[in-house]
Parts: sequence; structure tokens; C-alpha cells
Amino acid sequence: MDIFVSAYNSSDRVRVVFSEARASKKIWFIQPEYSFAPADLPGDGHEVVAPVGMDEREQVEALLGSIGDIAGKMLCIDVSGFMRRTLLFLVAKLGFLRCSKFFAIYSEPTSYSRVEATDFSTRTSGLVRPVRGLSGSANTNASDHLIVAVGYDHKLISEVSNSKDHSSVYPLFAFPSLGADMYQQSALRSAESGEVALRTEWVTNRVFAPANDPFATAQVLSELVQRIDNAENGTPNIYLSPLSTKAQTLGFAIFWWREARFRGAVTMLMPECIRYACDTSTGFRRMWLFEVELD
Repeated sequence: MDIFVSAYNSSDRVRVVFSEARASKKIWFIQPEYSFAPADLPGDGHEVVAPVGMDEREQVEALLGSIGDIAGKMLCIDVSGFMRRTLLFLVAKLGFLRCSKFFAIYSEPTSYSRVEATDFSTRTSGLVRPVRGLSGSANTNASDHLIVAVGYDHKLISEVSNSKDHSSVYPLFAFPSLGADMYQQSALRSAESGEVALRTEWVTNRVFAPANDPFATAQVLSELVQRIDNAENGTPNIYLSPLSTKAQTLGFAIFWWREARFRGAVTMLMPECIRYACDTSTGFRRMWLFEVELD
């Protein structure tokens, strides 16, 4: 491996993988949403990239500046600790830079620290907006359809659905889940998302994709968007909001890069998270390595 990048947090599944990874260059990416004090940052001698701003463009530009020229190099990214918005923009940016492929690691936890009561995004700005560069021009006379990957962040689900309260909603649940009880935990939390979870379509429009498989997630999205298109006259507006595992978030990014950007009227819509819990999991169940082709 030439370059290994990991978004630092306090979870064992992030720190152990970074320690064991073998690469010519290893980079810790410190995202300000974690609110780490200087004393809490890694002191293992590896390069540290710590952008100040929370805008995904600023964060990714800082990271890519440290990575340098990626032509002909093998890049591996541990997505486990990334902010979702930043990960989405990073994948698209790598594609625009003509990175033909990269490797991605996702590490599963044994469990979440407070089971169904685990809080991930602990504070948001209240603003729901498109990810930079990942938005299509909306068709003013077309219907709106919101596809939400459902995780434990019920407040984020509520914010996104309220921002598109006239949309048809399609909840994408992570099943099979990472653990036998995690689907039930996610369902319990999502039931607290407010009005959207009381709609009939919360059940009738429900779809499923494995929590740990970005490629299956991208395929489910492709099939669902095709089904929506077939049922509509013209090109309806599609809004995508991955709020579940980082592996599924990677799947949304792959779908956007491989298909959605060519379709038009597809927007990656996310709440602005300004504070995120730095340690939400316990243990280290298993690790997945994905080869992501962008060309």
C-alpha cells in the first residue's frame, strides 16, 4: 500500500486498523466535528491533517493536499470514522481527479456503546443542504422523492424529511444488519423520527440493503430509482440521504458517481453536523476491504 488514510476517532476499530496497516505513508485525518482537544490527538509520529472548517470542500482539499499526486499509487481509505458528508464529497472528488480506483476499509463494531440509545450526531446547525457538487438541477414540474438510509440518528432523519415534507419517502433499512439485534435497535430509533415514521409509505416504500456492503447498496438504489422513473412521466427529482453505516454511505457515493450524476435531478441531501460523538462503539467484530472502481 502506498497511502493509507483514516479519520481519527476514539474507537478501537479505527485505531487498531491504523496501527496494523502497512503503507509507505499513513495519514490521520482529524475532523473538527469530533471536537478533540490537542492532548487527545494521536502522537504516533504519523502525518496529521486537521482542517479547521467543517465544510466538506475545505476538509477534502486539505486532505488531498497532504496525499499529493495519486497517479499510479495505491490509495486505501478507512471510511469507518469519516463524517458522511465529507466521505461523499471525497469519493466524488477522487472521481473528478481521474482516480481510477481506490481501496476502502470498513470495520464493524461488536456493538454500539449505548445500544439503541447511542447518540452519534450530538449537534447540528439545523440546516439541511446538498453536499457540495453533488446536486442536480431540480425539475420544477416534477414530483420529489426522498430516499433515506435509516440508522440510529432519528433526529437527522427528522431534519431531512422535514426539509422535504412534500416528498414521497423511501426508507432504506440496513438489513442484514451488522449484528443480530442492530436492525431492531435501528427500527426503534427511527420510530422516533416524528411524522415521517407515521406515514403509510414508511412501511409500503421500505427497501433493504446489507449494512456492510456498499455495492449491494448501490444496486438497490439503482433499482429503486429506476422503479420510481418507470412510475412517473418525465424525470422526477430524487434526493438521497445516507444516514446509516459508513459502508452504506460509500454505496450512496458509488451510486451517485456511477449513475446518478448522469441521470440529472439527483441531489445528495444531508443535515449539517457540527458535533459528533468521538466514541460510539465497543469492540471490533470484523473488517471489510472493498475495491472501488471509479473509471
